[in-house]
Amino acid sequence: MPAAVGDRVLVKDQADPTQNGIYTVSEGGWFRAADARTARTLQKGTTVHTQVGSANSDRVFQFTADEPVVGTDAIAIIPFVPPDISDVVDEVEALRDETQVLKDATEASAGQVAASASTSAANAGQTAADVVTTAANLASAQAARDASLYGKGIFPTIAAAIGLGVVGNGAITTGSGGTDGAFDLAFTGGAGSGAAGRFVVAGGALTQILVTAPGFYTVAPSFNFAASAGLAGASAAAVLGRNVGVGEYFWTPVTARELGLYQVAAGPVATETGLVSTPADIAALIGSQKAGPVAITGAGTAVSNPSVYFWPLSLKTVDQYLTALETGMGTVGILNVVIAHVEGDGTLTKVSEQEVIVATGVSTLSGLSILKPAGSVVGVQWISGTWYYTLGTIPNGESEWFTAAVPTVSTAKSVGFTNGPQWKATFAGEVSAKARTAYASISGLEETVGAEQVIGWPALVNTGTNTPANYSVVFQTPAEADGYITDVDVGASGPGTANIHVIQYNGDPTVDVISTHQITLANGMSKIPLSIPIAAGQYPAISGGGYKFQNSVNPQGIPVWIRAGALSNGATVASSTQHRYEVAFTIKTGLIADVSRALTGGGENTGLALLADADPNGVVDATAIFAAAAAAHPYPYVPPGSFALTAMPASGNGFNGPGKPIVNGERFFISPKPSLYNLYDGFRTKMAEHIANNDVLCLIADSIGHWALASNGPAHWFNLVTRFANLGIAADEPGMTALRPSSTYTPDFYGVTTSGIVSTGTRGPLGESIILADGASLAFTGAYEQVDVHYTQDAGQGSLAFAFNGDAAYKIVNAAGALALDQYSGPSLTGQAASGNYTLTAVGGPVEITGVIRLGIKAAGSRPRLRTLRAAHGSYTFASFNAPRLASTIAQCGYAGGKIVPVLALGINDSFGTPPATISANITSIINTLEAASAPRIIVMPPTRPSSSWNGSYTGGRTYDAALGAIRQTYRSRNVLTIPIDGFDYINSGAYQEGLHYNDAGHYGNALRFVEYVAERG
Repeated sequence: MPAAVGDRVLVKDQADPTQNGIYTVSEGGWFRAADARTARTLQKGTTVHTQVGSANSDRVFQFTADEPVVGTDAIAIIPFVPPDISDVVDEVEALRDETQVLKDATEASAGQVAASASTSAANAGQTAADVVTTAANLASAQAARDASLYGKGIFPTIAAAIGLGVVGNGAITTGSGGTDGAFDLAFTGGAGSGAAGRFVVAGGALTQILVTAPGFYTVAPSFNFAASAGLAGASAAAVLGRNVGVGEYFWTPVTARELGLYQVAAGPVATETGLVSTPADIAALIGSQKAGPVAITGAGTAVSNPSVYFWPLSLKTVDQYLTALETGMGTVGILNVVIAHVEGDGTLTKVSEQEVIVATGVSTLSGLSILKPAGSVVGVQWISGTWYYTLGTIPNGESEWFTAAVPTVSTAKSVGFTNGPQWKATFAGEVSAKARTAYASISGLEETVGAEQVIGWPALVNTGTNTPANYSVVFQTPAEADGYITDVDVGASGPGTANIHVIQYNGDPTVDVISTHQITLANGMSKIPLSIPIAAGQYPAISGGGYKFQNSVNPQGIPVWIRAGALSNGATVASSTQHRYEVAFTIKTGLIADVSRALTGGGENTGLALLADADPNGVVDATAIFAAAAAAHPYPYVPPGSFALTAMPASGNGFNGPGKPIVNGERFFISPKPSLYNLYDGFRTKMAEHIANNDVLCLIADSIGHWALASNGPAHWFNLVTRFANLGIAADEPGMTALRPSSTYTPDFYGVTTSGIVSTGTRGPLGESIILADGASLAFTGAYEQVDVHYTQDAGQGSLAFAFNGDAAYKIVNAAGALALDQYSGPSLTGQAASGNYTLTAVGGPVEITGVIRLGIKAAGSRPRLRTLRAAHGSYTFASFNAPRLASTIAQCGYAGGKIVPVLALGINDSFGTPPATISANITSIINTLEAASAPRIIVMPPTRPSSSWNGSYTGGRTYDAALGAIRQTYRSRNVLTIPIDGFDYINSGAYQEGLHYNDAGHYGNALRFVEYVAERG
């Protein structure tokens, strides 16, 4: 497929393997990507995910060469299997003599009829094919096969499993004169075979022995270290131990194509468990498989019946998970995914069903995780839209099963061989799915907790030669993840200064300087604390001279880029491994970085005191001080307090801390800690598609989302978000739907008052509209360029007159006519450029209003606005937003031609007694409705933990945690963007007014958490 300039391309099968690697496409010759051109970045274990490609789309590959010299050494690239299951893949490789084994074993599984199993080898998927290829050489040698099994839970014989193997080594005699590196360990003598291992030589001496396979021995062998040329005098005794202990389990071949599971009992003896597994079973457990022989073209004949169409080849003897569904559609529609168990008589019994929204044309819906238990098949049913089938015989001699409707219990099926529906399913084996889930969880935990990376030389000294003045050294090891340079160790023989840089390598070979920080050198070894943000793929550097280097000595071969001069944007550098520099950087991420920075105070020139002279009471304008701070440091710290500004320098780039800048009276959110991005541009960037499409960010919520307990409308968190997103653009109000003129939730909280006779209706997003009798009116004050309403058109209705400052009506909308809900009165431009009083008066009869839109005067030449709307009501639960109310909400959010972008902030009222299963079902109903309305994204905010003072409100004891579990689980299963506000302690932080509803501090914090999370992860 064609590649565009700037694309990153994995090149893995060159005739000259030294040319393999990751390249960036350019108009001339392609060049190696900046983050993939060194031995470290291409070393064994490095993985790369291919996103598109004609043959290898959406697959993961790994590099296998140990620290290859780029341009000299062969760079091998093979398919990657997650580390959690790599051992199982090794076993599958060793057991697979040829591709036919896999085919034959799969055909025999599950008692499937011959017709439904004829192409089962294909169902092993691409992953199985890869491991078969990898196994070809191993299968040719029995000894190699046996060696690959030892110590991995699979043994070639029972005797080997319960016998002895090499489990370790005795005391090491280090020897001397060896070649440094890691080498394969050889085993000689003894009685037995199958052991394998590695050993390490450093400084010419043996330092470590690692046994990777114990083998099977009755007499211990000897270690042989001849692989390290010149190593003399090194020795260690091999220690034997039991391969599988009493009470433990192991697998061993019981036939040519089957493994049996045994348990070791006292004796030791091996006892059969009765469990037998074929290579196909293991492949199904770990592999990725597909079912569906019909080509997906997005064209054909439309399906028009409610039958469920099953592919028989989705039947397996192990649990699997449906992870992706590929379909051919003429229009956007809804399909129902049905899992059914195959009974002994061939009938089908429903296991589960789930509706999914699928896109037009040929598309793949990924991210699914639908369990297909062993002995079950998957089918698809048409619900809406245009779904195609292909006329003619189903390819490959395959058949389809179908039922007239979703099967119930032991429902008879029909078998067909023509007119196959256009759908394919991708399954992940149970082990694979769980491993990937665990890997994602661990990766997420690592991202939160953080990690440490040291870049530079070990065991630094302050002797050697001084680097020349202005000499620059850029280390060729990039930061592995976004984090901070928390300290630098430097060896020097006297006082001086140097500069620490964060560098972007351009690859031509030039660099750009991201940031520069000065440090002070001293005689000896100095560990200098820092707090310098560095992004993944950027490089640390030092310049200025005065630190030590070892001339023409670099036993570790650590590469750097050097320059005989200062670093600047576009500066040319040269690669070198000639010298050793007495410098080492420590990069930390996550909480580890936060702790380090907190303990050290951030080190030199952190920007902590740059705003010390700014008025923290928000009286004296601090714009000039903020501007000076931005010029002096890339990450100025904003201390506690409120700071009055007329403009925020560089949209807030780098400003961080607990302080609250207020720009022209509006809150401006900044990150609590140093960040590479500002929240204003970050938030608007994540909202860019919705801004461009005139979508409406719609808060669907309870009393907390409605008003409680902000001191006034502008202090509510959703109003703060709206004003922040449109800062310098327009002072918009979120659209109003809570217009009921009675009880606590009165419209005047948001500046809307009524006069005359008004009553409450039952329509609109909340099922509570306001009905203005003839002569009654709504009124509010502000500077608005557009004022509009959503109203009910019906027989007997009057007209609505829009007026400004008591003048004659500038617009009249006639509400009389055939019944039509949520009619939009606009767009109605006011023609006003200043603040004034607006009145909306019913004339000639009543008018029912279900929503009010008020858009501020847009600044000339400003960016487009983010539109927002509030549909929130006290005491409401998920069930409160029934079909009519959601339909009204969705309709009102389309007033400017866009879609609804919902923010679900419900659940606290559900937690007071609604059963978790009911909560989950109600959430599912809402999300299904929103997805059916083509909501481009769904954002959710779980309920926050109330204090114990609300325990009396629960039914049958406090049930918050049970409800939160159901809410969280349902959100996770639907792959929505979850803002984790439930991870913040509102109780002890003073963010609650009375243990449940936010005070002003709580609303501010909630707005900040919403903006920050969307900006960084939305």
